[in-house]
Amino acid sequence: MKKRPFIIDCDTGTDDAIALLAAYGCEEIELLGITSVNGNVREEYTSRNNLDLCEYVGFKCPVCRGADMPMASGYRNSSDMTHGHTGLGSIELPKATKTDFDSRKAAQFLYETAVEQKGELELLVIGPMTNIAIAIIQYPEFVSLVKHVWFMGGAVWGGNVTTNAEFNIWADPEAAHTVFMSGIPMTMVGLDVTLKAIMTKDDIKELRDNDTKSSVLAADLLDFMADRHERGGEDIIMHDALALAAALYPECMRYEDYWMDVELRGDYTRGHTFADFRNKMKKEPNVSAAMEVDVPAFRRWLVDKINSYKGE
Repeated sequence: MKKRPFIIDCDTGTDDAIALLAAYGCEEIELLGITSVNGNVREEYTSRNNLDLCEYVGFKCPVCRGADMPMASGYRNSSDMTHGHTGLGSIELPKATKTDFDSRKAAQFLYETAVEQKGELELLVIGPMTNIAIAIIQYPEFVSLVKHVWFMGGAVWGGNVTTNAEFNIWADPEAAHTVFMSGIPMTMVGLDVTLKAIMTKDDIKELRDNDTKSSVLAADLLDFMADRHERGGEDIIMHDALALAAALYPECMRYEDYWMDVELRGDYTRGHTFADFRNKMKKEPNVSAAMEVDVPAFRRWLVDKINSYKGE
């Protein structure tokens, strides 16, 4: 079986880390690299988390540092401690000593890898879209070289930072607008769907009982989320891993195609992902949006993928 070439662009927090641990166990993809971006926490932490995570579980691929600021706004990082100070909750991974960051910044790495893959490269984007937008602006050919973007962000209905805007889009709406308008085929897994993707204590136990570095780390991360929820915070929600499932297990979701754009100006709507439900704009759809998810099927898939990775 020919593997699908992927790059994961992320702002590793807790649920990003779960998505990475699942991706390591997905034999149908070749993970060619991980690019880091400012988002859940500052880029200095997201990049370090990616490097340390790879070495800890024995996964080898380039890790590139990326944008440490959004394209236009001054947003740096969340202050609500949803992901803990450094992004991995209460977990402190050993610092990577055998590997270091790739010498290229994210945009250059994205472009050069896309050229090498001759139009077959797919991107899983699970943080703000800053790195992708920079690649589009710096390397116009990049658009024609990306086969598909699978992303967690936005929502057909509602938001979390505001009533209209989801965090990943709100954190850099100019970047998201650039990507939405690029013409690259895209699938959106938005907040209104990911909020349903909640793991259980039974899932945590199954991961812990599997007793690999990867599965135990996943269990530790999920335990942090469970404790956070008991303290009044967000539930054990798999925002980013659900976007990975859209790429690799699409039958666990239902989708609708819309023309979509990102609001850049409104005091109450900046970062809103607008879906043209009734085709008032008379434009061809540019986004396939997830609308429903089979949660039990997704949970089973996610646990199986994490448990299947044994490390190198």
